[in-house]
Amino acid sequence: MLTIVVIADPIASLLPAHDTSVALMEAAQQRGHRVLVTTAAGLSVRDSRARARCQPLEVTPARLVDGRWLAPADWWRAGPVEDIVLDRADAVLMRTDPPVDDMYLRATYLLDYVNPRRTLLINDPRGLREANEKLFTLRFGELIPDTLISADLRELAATVSEWEQAVLKPTDAMGGRGILLLRPGDLNLHSALEISTDRGRRQVILQRWVPAAADGDRRVIVLDGEPVGVIRRVAVAGEFRCNMAAGAAVLADSVGPRDKEICDILRPELTRLGIVLAGIDVIGDYLTEINVTSPTGVREIDASCGTSLAELIIEHIEHRCRALGSSD
Repeated sequence: MLTIVVIADPIASLLPAHDTSVALMEAAQQRGHRVLVTTAAGLSVRDSRARARCQPLEVTPARLVDGRWLAPADWWRAGPVEDIVLDRADAVLMRTDPPVDDMYLRATYLLDYVNPRRTLLINDPRGLREANEKLFTLRFGELIPDTLISADLRELAATVSEWEQAVLKPTDAMGGRGILLLRPGDLNLHSALEISTDRGRRQVILQRWVPAAADGDRRVIVLDGEPVGVIRRVAVAGEFRCNMAAGAAVLADSVGPRDKEICDILRPELTRLGIVLAGIDVIGDYLTEINVTSPTGVREIDASCGTSLAELIIEHIEHRCRALGSSD
């Protein structure tokens, strides 16, 4: 039996029918492991050893009914608080949602004091700091659409005019928040750029519109550099954002040759940074994001594709933990 600590947002705020964190906790429990939960605020360091104020968690697994996950309102039960040394856990999963703010960054610095030779860290805190989810793709210029990072209002407006259609993204948001579709003839263009950049004081990401986005984007779950599951997300009528948080429809898909090509290119850097679990977004042949903080989509993949991806990930964690134990 493994002891697995999950660092997440407050448990009562999680959505059991959607959140990958909950799917992983269910799968771990079903495989006989002990699951404890904490938050970033529950971490501390004493005598140079990382600690956490945790609660053991028991969950009532969601049921798949007609392609949808259903969970009871009282889906979780937490035990008494325990103060544990994280080195004594077998695995620590950092699953706090963005933004990567001061609280998040402090948590990664505290997790640096977990001994990685004794405890599996998913993902490595150094990798979490270095692999900004919106900017990390810039290291792979051959895979991404034309991209500009800037706070300069004139440069942004001129680039929208040059590209004729562009997508603007904040550098630190998630779930489709703050994403805009920009066109040069839009009378709101300059106002949108002013708001998004805080009047030229904050950089934003501008990407050339990829026509294949009309067919949706694809979330690919990547486990130690291998693509293991895919869904296609298609924007609803009246929307262009393909995020599930924006109501996008979810369709079954499968790992294809382009997914493998992209992952082959990403793998060395993901491995170097200790990124065990990631979720990449692909539009057409283009990589658009690499999600490493709390990649989601596992619930939807399992429901749409008939897979057991959550269990596969826990099995992989078991294998990695056994490898750590044998190296002691």
